[in-house]
Amino acid sequence: MLIIFVGPAGLFREGVARLLGEFAADTEVRCAEYGTDAFEEELSADLLVLDGDHKREAIDAALAWRRAIPRLPGLVLLTGIDQPTVDSFIAAGVTGCLNKSESTEALYGALRVVLAGATYLPPTLLAFANNRVAPSATQASSRAATASGGDACVLTPRQIEVLALAARGESNKSIARQLNIAEGTVKVHLYTVYKALKVGSRGQASIAAARLEKVGDAQLHHALDAQLNMKRLLSHLSPSRFRRGEVLFYKDAPSDALYYVARGTIGLQEIKVEVGAGTILGEIGLFSPDHRRTCTAVCKSDCELLMVSATDAMRMYYQDPEFATFLIRLITRRLEADKSRSKQ
Repeated sequence: MLIIFVGPAGLFREGVARLLGEFAADTEVRCAEYGTDAFEEELSADLLVLDGDHKREAIDAALAWRRAIPRLPGLVLLTGIDQPTVDSFIAAGVTGCLNKSESTEALYGALRVVLAGATYLPPTLLAFANNRVAPSATQASSRAATASGGDACVLTPRQIEVLALAARGESNKSIARQLNIAEGTVKVHLYTVYKALKVGSRGQASIAAARLEKVGDAQLHHALDAQLNMKRLLSHLSPSRFRRGEVLFYKDAPSDALYYVARGTIGLQEIKVEVGAGTILGEIGLFSPDHRRTCTAVCKSDCELLMVSATDAMRMYYQDPEFATFLIRLITRRLEADKSRSKQ
């Protein structure tokens, strides 16, 4: 995770930069002056922190960074916090304000809130926020602040996305790639989630996630987008190996299994299509009226496949709503593709 700290050089900037560097594992902090254009070389930044005591310069810097990175969350540190000052920074796109007299723990809590996509304001200004900030932002701030303190099982939309992916067995690196955020940011979200759910491990969080309706909604969204971690679902299976040229199954043969391509390339002869790793094969035959294969599948290279019997595949279909939704969506897309090919 990359944090940019903007402010005048000196002991304060050096001290805060050191604290920011200890915020989470793999955190890098880079310091910049107010008037520099350093953002042109830091477009991968995850968080902006500002010394806000030089108000005009800090607001100009916030506006410049937000123009360069529109969704960059920002936290401003202030010696004194009043309504007009907060109003000015919120208007400039800053998503959090923290008094410099607060503790390190309060700083880290504020960072987690703004990284979660919510607005952080000191408790004394929450009444002011209800009047000045859009209701959705204020509600998100309250939810995220509660979650970071672990007092209630309420998560921000971004935390729900991270938790849903973690519950599906995705690694931190995979979650970061799918959500286009830094791996360090994923770790921060998971830390906050653990506290909110009052659990101590990824496994416990996944179990707790099964009881959360919003996490289920996020998983359903991924299934509708035809994204599913089949390796997680089939982790109990050992891969079967096939040599180049071997026939996996013939057209019109009984559909007795579902296949997941772990490695290699499979050619579907009748429709002249080749598919590779990460592909599911044989799903249409499971649901066809006569349960027959619709194509002949031949290994175009040495392959490793995970095989699920037709009985087990149907059991998964009935027991795992995410898998069922994914499968229906996949079958629909392939039938539409076949229809398009037949018109050509």
